Amino acid sequence: MENFLESGLNVKLRHIDTETSWEDIVDHGYIATFDEAGKQLLRRDGFQHNRKLRNGGAFDDAAITEVVKETLKALPKKEALTEALSSLKLDIQEAKAGADADKEKAGAPGAAAA
Repeated sequence: MENFLESGLNVKLRHIDTETSWEDIVDHGYIATFDEAGKQLLRRDGFQHNRKLRNGGAFDDAAITEVVKETLKALPKKEALTEALSSLKLDIQEAKAGADADKEKAGAPGAAAA
């Protein structure tokens, strides 16, 4: 969790009630990261399983760093979001201007006779 927070990401833990077996190295101890909308960005099977802790799991610093990097890479870039929002704002302004122009034409004398 610390690595996520240090990278500027928010963390919300989820508890899964489903009991798993010690022999299950897929769902037992898996981790997953999600974006704000709930879309899964990454999943690591058995990441917290005792069998994997120090070898590609939760006690392996390189594995933790990789999970954070992959999560950051999967998230939309701030520049892309800013550009998309600016574009949306521009589209709204253009639509408003077009509607205003249509109102002016409709209210102008002789506009309906054209």
